[in-house]
Amino acid sequence: MQEKIQKELEELAQGGRETLSGRRFADNGQLSPMNSAQVNGAQIEYAKFKTRALNLIGKSFGVGDDHYRELQRLGEKGEPEFINFPVCLGIVEAAQHAFESGLLFNMKSIIGAELLEDFIDQAEMLLNAGYYIPAASLAGAILEDTLSKLWTKRGLVLPTKTSINLLNIELAKAGEYTLLTQKAITTHADVRNNADHGNYTQFQPSDVEDMIKWVRRFAEEHLK
Repeated sequence: MQEKIQKELEELAQGGRETLSGRRFADNGQLSPMNSAQVNGAQIEYAKFKTRALNLIGKSFGVGDDHYRELQRLGEKGEPEFINFPVCLGIVEAAQHAFESGLLFNMKSIIGAELLEDFIDQAEMLLNAGYYIPAASLAGAILEDTLSKLWTKRGLVLPTKTSINLLNIELAKAGEYTLLTQKAITTHADVRNNADHGNYTQFQPSDVEDMIKWVRRFAEEHLK
């Protein structure tokens, strides 16, 4: 994953430099005079570059990252957007430098969040296909994994044998979340347990749907 991100950053920055090398800038950083066709071409090139930069940096670093926010601010003053091409490229190169220098300490959590999102999507796909029992089991496993991550985040060593209820009780005691959240986790743990033990009459597809939505929201709020 990290090698792929590094390669894409390199390709993006190199592509931006090649694009700008074909255009002349005055000393003040403004593009030389262009006719309407050239303006349209420059605008399209810039839109493609900026969109790709936002997509790559947003997914790799997170939308709260400084580089991402700076990209979003470009064009706020109302000037023709392509005028900001050199600045946009500079932000991408800064992001590339930060990544290669190991300054993005949250990469591990970001990658973990991506994988977690994939599993939640799989649970939704199972549910939508009518397989609500395996969907409940998968959602329960995701919930337990999320609680385990919160446990280790606090510097605690996981017990040899864990369960949702065990982790839930201790995390609530530690003040990780409220009593109301603890009760919600217990409810969803019951759905998972019933699915795993064949008690299929004890829950409905709607319960699994609520469970998946809740687990997604819980993970997004607590695994930051």
